[in-house]
Amino acid sequence: MKKIFMTMAAMCVAVCASAQVYVGGGVGIGSTKVGDGDSKMNYKFVPEIGYQFDKNWEAGLTVGWEGVENGAHSFEIAPYARYNFCTSKLVDLFLEGTVGYVHTEGVDGYEFGIKPGVKVNLSDHVAFVTKVGFLGYQQAGDGAAKVKKFGFDLDGTNVQFGLNYKF
Repeated sequence: MKKIFMTMAAMCVAVCASAQVYVGGGVGIGSTKVGDGDSKMNYKFVPEIGYQFDKNWEAGLTVGWEGVENGAHSFEIAPYARYNFCTSKLVDLFLEGTVGYVHTEGVDGYEFGIKPGVKVNLSDHVAFVTKVGFLGYQQAGDGAAKVKKFGFDLDGTNVQFGLNYKF
């Protein structure tokens, strides 16, 4: 029994020794126009913390704030798992599976889906990360005012840029 326990402990130490913790996040900025009204600037600030298990798999958590100029503001939280499917020393392409919750001035929203992205490894510790679009399901509101969306969303308000620092 001791040999089995010691072997399992050694395996855990070996796996954890090669893993990396990273912090960072993203920012987004865009313009929203509804109907014939004026365009309003919208912004997004999304810090994140994550854990890189190996070259292909990462998991993390984002906590963000989003707002529209002179309008609604929201809070979001979204855990994710990221798979790097095309990796090189400089550039990694990834798909990020996420489940998110958003609260905007008394209205709750949920989403689950995939965000494609590109990570440019500037050094062993710093990476530039871009997420473009969303493929999945989103729901916001309640009762008769509930809005449900399914599909691929790629527009100027759905692009995020950020930096990650790996310890």
